[in-house]
Amino acid sequence: MYLELSFFIFDNHYYYFLTDERSILETTIDKWISVEGVAEYLDVSSVTIYRWLEKGKIPAHRVGKQWRFKSSEIDAWVISGNAAEQSTETE
Repeated sequence: MYLELSFFIFDNHYYYFLTDERSILETTIDKWISVEGVAEYLDVSSVTIYRWLEKGKIPAHRVGKQWRFKSSEIDAWVISGNAAEQSTETE
């Protein structure tokens, strides 16, 4: 059986395809983002991100003493409308 592995990058995700005559397997590798990176991504200040973290309003993970964010979780959070709710609370 002949298998071929190929990949491409789209919207900060790596997509890997393992193909043979019968199937295609897609796997996404999610990107981790820092506080500064997510602030830039959402066009808000780092202070705003820390406020949201204190209130538990933004999806995040502790890595040692630092906060990290999964790009897919941030995208889902924005799409769900929760980010808009936080923006109005901060103003």
